[in-house]
Amino acid sequence: MSFMQFEYPKPRLHPKHNNWCEDLPENHEPQLVPPQLRWLTERNDIYLEVPRYRIEVMWGAGIVLAILFFAFSIFFGCFGLIMDDGAALCFGLLSALIPFSAGLWVLKVHFVEPRSQPIRLNRKRQKLYVYNYKQPWQPWRKAITRIRVYNWADIHGEVHFESTPGIRGYHLYGALCEPGTHQVVERFVLAKEWGEREQLNQIWSYLCMYMQHDDELPPPREAGTPDFWQPRKADAWPEAMERESTSSS
Repeated sequence: MSFMQFEYPKPRLHPKHNNWCEDLPENHEPQLVPPQLRWLTERNDIYLEVPRYRIEVMWGAGIVLAILFFAFSIFFGCFGLIMDDGAALCFGLLSALIPFSAGLWVLKVHFVEPRSQPIRLNRKRQKLYVYNYKQPWQPWRKAITRIRVYNWADIHGEVHFESTPGIRGYHLYGALCEPGTHQVVERFVLAKEWGEREQLNQIWSYLCMYMQHDDELPPPREAGTPDFWQPRKADAWPEAMERESTSSS
């Protein structure tokens, strides 16, 4: 009796990512999946901007949490003040500092931090600009904005499945490879899953077709910003990078 042998798909890029699920068509090739974005910030003949929203901010729960932290801070502070003892005073004030800092951090995440980390594709320059920031743990320090710039020709698309609680789901990854090779230098998230895995393929198709100067692209599936995104702070790009990413020369 003979058995059929099935060959499972193998990743095209090296080294393989542990959560790899699928390689997407090369960005210069014809795209077989209909293009579609869920949200779109700007599209013109020079550049395309697509938001990358963080969905972990829970407005109601976050405000309640901040109030609780401040209440604990007041309680410990009052405890230290009413005790006629230097050690108790120090203990109370130090104990109040921890929940007070935590409350400030929660408010900062809600109202100050640049939670959207958009990407821009400049098809005149054939460059990809990825907006990132590093959020320090100290609540009194500002987030550090970092813009990464890539040659679009060196970017390859992959779909990964993340199983970590809080970020569980499919993600569209961009993989930067050494020019003309499939040797990965760096990977970064381009988009996260909102419904079905196929939506990530649609997003990749849209990005590729835009960079191929195809203007027959549909409008985004959703207008405006998602409900969980209110209130929000506008995301400012550094002046030099704003000028470069939105111009042709």
